[in-house]
Order: sequence, then structure tokens, then C-alpha cells
Amino acid sequence: MKNYLLPILLFSFCTFSSIQFANAQSFKIGGGIGNTFADHKLTNISGSDFNVSDNALAWKVFAGVGKKFLGIEGGYRSLGKVKANDGGYDYESKITGWDVSLRGKIQIGPIFGFAKAGAFWAKYENSGSGVQQPGTENDTRFLWGVGAGIILAERLELRLEWEAMDLSSDTHLSTLGLTTAVILGSND
Repeated sequence: MKNYLLPILLFSFCTFSSIQFANAQSFKIGGGIGNTFADHKLTNISGSDFNVSDNALAWKVFAGVGKKFLGIEGGYRSLGKVKANDGGYDYESKITGWDVSLRGKIQIGPIFGFAKAGAFWAKYENSGSGVQQPGTENDTRFLWGVGAGIILAERLELRLEWEAMDLSSDTHLSTLGLTTAVILGSND
């Protein structure tokens, strides 16, 4: 099923995007920076599990389309490189990935709140002196987030958002960031 999830979501994104452009709705492009809160489980050379628990600088670029209350966003992000030391061994995990999510928005004047849910295709690049199986892991995880923002000068959006990319039993990934987007088309 995981093999079909990405093509289905990409097809849905393209279809929804086409409908939105045909209806001359808003299109936005943006980016942001923030802080990653990571707690990622690895296995050391003795077979014991340990956690890489750290904060890192995160960034993302995204694009989205939508109507007044509903939209879709997709993008690429780096959650940074988190590091740990266990028993004299150094470990690090670099986390990047693509995401797509459905976004709901409520707006009163220039102020708005939003929530989103979707998928995050994560790539974990694990390395270190004591990692049993260093290398790359790929995984698809549920993504959700909430935030608030303000529209400045009708075409610029400034947002504060919290997103959780992975809240499984062995990994907890979330970000808190400040993003900005340029709004193209109608913002109704």
C-alpha cells in the first residue's frame, strides 16, 4: 500500500491544483525557518537502543493552492542534523523530506488560523562511530499541524506554525517555525 500512496497523493495534488487554477483561486509560494524538536531512536553496535534527542535549525519551501476555507500545500523541508553521544560514541541523524497536506483555514479580517493534515516522506541519514546500521532510512509518516497568521499588504502572508511529522513510538519529530508566503491570484 505504501508504494501506491505517493502516486495517489501526487495525482490528487495535481488534480486539485488544476481545479483551483481553472477557478482562478489563490496560489502561494513561500518558505520558512524554525526549530526542530527531534527524539529519534537508533541502535548502537552492541544492539542496544538509544535516543538521539536534540534541537536543530529547520527550513522549508512550499507552494499551495486553495479556496477561501480549504486548500492544499506541498513542499520540501530539512529538519536539520541532530546529534547525540552515548557511551563515548558520537551519532547524528540528518532528516529531510517531501510533504503534501490538506489545509483548512478560518479568517477574520487580515488574521487567520489554520490546521493541516497530510503525509511526510522522510529520509533519515544516520551516521556515527557506534551506529550498528549506518545509512539511509526512508519512511512515510502522517503530518499534521496548526498555526496562525496575518496577511500584510494583501499579497504577503506571515505565519507561525507548529507541525508534527512523526509521533511514532520510536521517533518524535516536530517543528515550530515562522513562514512567509507570497499570494498570487485572488485571496478570497
